[in-house]
Amino acid sequence: MRKPILFFALLSLQTTLIDDSMAQQSASIETKLSPQQQNLTGTVRRNSNKDPLVGATVQILELGLYSKTDASGKFSFSKIPKGTYTVVVQYLGMLEEQQKISFPTGELQFLLTENSITLKDVVVVGKEQRRDGATSTVISRKAIEHMQATHLGEILQLLPGAIVSNPSFTNPNKTSIRQYSGDAASPGDNMSSMGTSVIVNGAPQSNNANLQSMNTVTSGVLAGFSTSSGMGTDMRQLSTDNIESVEVIRGIPSVEYGDLTSGAILVSTKAGVEPLQVKARLNPKLTQFWAGQGFSLGKNKGNLFVDLDFTKAYDNQITAYSAYERMTGSMQYTNTFGKERPLYSNTTFSFGMNLDDNKVDPDYQAEQIINKAQNYAYQFSTNGKWKLNKQFARNLNYTLSGNYSLQKGYQQRLNTLSVSANSMATENVTQQVPYLPATFLNQLWIEGKPLNIFAKLSDDFYLKTGEGTHRFLLGADYRLDANFGSGRTVDPNNPYRTADPLGFRPRSYKDIPSLNQFGVYLEDRYSMQIFDRDLHVQAGVRWDQIQPFGSFSQSVLAPRINASYEFIKDFTIRGGYGMTAKSPTLLYLYPDRAYYDAFSLNHYKENPVEAMAIISTRVFDTANPDLKIAKATKKELGLDYTRGKKRFSVTGYYEETKNGYEMNTNLNSVKFFSIPTYSVLESPVGQPPVLSTEVGESVIVSTFNAPSNDRNILNKGIEFDFDFGRFDNIRTSFVLNGAYLSTKLTTANPYILLQNAPNMPLKRIGVFEARGMQQERFVTTLRAIHNIPEFRFIITATAQTIWKDKHQYLNYSSIPVGYIPVGAAGSSPQITYFTETERQSITEADRDIYLSLNDGYFKAESWKPLWLFNLKMTKEFANNMGFSFYANNVFNHRPLQASTRYPQEYSKRNISMFYGTEITIKF
Repeated sequence: MRKPILFFALLSLQTTLIDDSMAQQSASIETKLSPQQQNLTGTVRRNSNKDPLVGATVQILELGLYSKTDASGKFSFSKIPKGTYTVVVQYLGMLEEQQKISFPTGELQFLLTENSITLKDVVVVGKEQRRDGATSTVISRKAIEHMQATHLGEILQLLPGAIVSNPSFTNPNKTSIRQYSGDAASPGDNMSSMGTSVIVNGAPQSNNANLQSMNTVTSGVLAGFSTSSGMGTDMRQLSTDNIESVEVIRGIPSVEYGDLTSGAILVSTKAGVEPLQVKARLNPKLTQFWAGQGFSLGKNKGNLFVDLDFTKAYDNQITAYSAYERMTGSMQYTNTFGKERPLYSNTTFSFGMNLDDNKVDPDYQAEQIINKAQNYAYQFSTNGKWKLNKQFARNLNYTLSGNYSLQKGYQQRLNTLSVSANSMATENVTQQVPYLPATFLNQLWIEGKPLNIFAKLSDDFYLKTGEGTHRFLLGADYRLDANFGSGRTVDPNNPYRTADPLGFRPRSYKDIPSLNQFGVYLEDRYSMQIFDRDLHVQAGVRWDQIQPFGSFSQSVLAPRINASYEFIKDFTIRGGYGMTAKSPTLLYLYPDRAYYDAFSLNHYKENPVEAMAIISTRVFDTANPDLKIAKATKKELGLDYTRGKKRFSVTGYYEETKNGYEMNTNLNSVKFFSIPTYSVLESPVGQPPVLSTEVGESVIVSTFNAPSNDRNILNKGIEFDFDFGRFDNIRTSFVLNGAYLSTKLTTANPYILLQNAPNMPLKRIGVFEARGMQQERFVTTLRAIHNIPEFRFIITATAQTIWKDKHQYLNYSSIPVGYIPVGAAGSSPQITYFTETERQSITEADRDIYLSLNDGYFKAESWKPLWLFNLKMTKEFANNMGFSFYANNVFNHRPLQASTRYPQEYSKRNISMFYGTEITIKF
């Protein structure tokens, strides 16, 4: 608790000093600046017909001031000090306008143009942005529509270094920002997705309370049905058709964003008045319908935007027994309350239904496999800005959201095992249990009811010091994640059985404590001109306290800074350093208990009366009291060049995540314990067996999965984005982006492997060197955007080249570095390390600790360059109808290449040829 107390003491002292200093200087400041302070006014109109735009957003970036236009399109800011500022104007469906002004100045005039394919400079790609300091990409509505994205995850294909893929709803779609995500990537690595914060209209989409795993002891975060437990947001669940814009923060985010390590995806959905729009989308795997409309509720009563989406996708159209259904809808209400101190509010209610249904394959009914997942989500969120215009409270910003979900999972399988017995004991006990049939239907139900609450309050104000401007952001936020579901249940007459001695038990989620997080932050966005060149510095610190009232209580301090300077005209150099942190989810904080079921007696007879089974159950708590908060350190350096419509950007980054979460076998999950053993003295016919009075003892060794901080991730690389502008003589613009990225995934602790060698007593457990994998990729994507505004036609040809694709395992060895000697019951496991001479003497004959590995683990997989050509086309008919088409891998180029790791194996590396169409109608 010393760090939190010290932090609050320093914060209080700083606040007091600032208040005292400002109180002493306020009179002189007023005297000095008042004659130079004037009101800034302006008008925002539509470029096509000069009609005023109502509700356009106007911001003065350096001061953090915010306003909206009234019914006549006018806006105003009062008491603005002398200085050089950037004024930005935004409106639904319009191209953003930006003016650099030297204040005082006359009334400003803005003419906004609709981002439409009738423009020769229509924006249909991601656009690099540095407005708030962080390296980010902004993707507009028109870009989303042109790429015909079916869910939020597909939009990320516009980022530098991202790989084009075909739409898929088969499994949860995980995010990956600045990290290799190829087929060779470890399927067990979920930290990139878990560490990416998806924020919709200011409300984080938390997955911290998702507990839909089968059994963390044996299966980690996975289940037989589709689930994103232990991962991040499932991007399939977020429709794109109601999205106005997406900003993907790849670099160092503002300190107002917490509970993340990888980056942030900021989603703004459509709001305001819009005509009714209906879309129908069809491709070989998917059918989708969407409708949305924005209404004016009357003068001073605000606007309401409503939409509805229905999507059905099949894994394979030929076999319709595996399907995914999504239905989402939302209502978004926006209004401005008051005139002198207006409150700009945005309130959203949304719901979502997501169904994964894997039915019994009629051509393969032997095992009767069924996997189903249902997710019904309801979210309410409200956010707003209250324009107080006080010296130390220019704007008060708030966000409040609540998300409640009903998650249901079901899996079944017809199993055939040898006749055995099963225990459902939940405490340490030795008891007689009945034998069960050899053929049985394993059924499992999992019900979760996660509740996520988020609240944030912040204060915006500015101060002038000489020629510089300080824009301060001071705020706090609170998060609660809980689960009130009934948890995992089974048929009591047919208990869930596995061949593993680690047994399965039902578990209620209602008894699991909630996860509480509290954070405070302070940030200064400083701007000034040096030698008539812009200098911007964004510096702040964030402090988070996790589980303040629980046994896990930990805190983390995360400073962050971004700076940029225009050292030569049109050339800007920038850099940043920062720390971010992600709390463990409920799944890692409160994992399942381990139930080890061992036979003390297994005396089976065909006559049930003559049979007897005695099972000893031992229970272990798998929670990790030493679990730490996952932290990431980010560094980057970049260069930007902007000349008119042309822009060029290069960024180098180095990001290291430590203490990443994982379910694995560690030293604390190796257990030595004893059970009693019984023997049969007599087996009378038609009667239970007679047991010997002598009871033996057997020492058992068990290993299981437990949560740990074993995952370390190192991402480094260079990414670039070059926009060459439009060449009017050929009506085509060119955009080239890409990245060289390297991902190194390693474990922090040795790899522990228990091997039961036949006819060999278990006396030791092999311990191997900490292992990992190194992955590299260099990819470029060239987009040629041909636009004929007069015909309302736009076509984008994309050529993506993977120049380098390499994967290599690290530190894999058949020879252990040490072993854990099997100790007495109840003793703690200890690692004994071999000398190098002892290691060299280990051979395949040491079957209990020697690990047989395929030769491929010692070779690097390196592929030849690969080309992919895609096509997207959009045609509008007048103002009320449009048709879109896309084709991935238009030449069906799928070269068959031999693996360098396994030369006898060949694979088609490119995605298959795929196409889709879309029809849009406006009424």
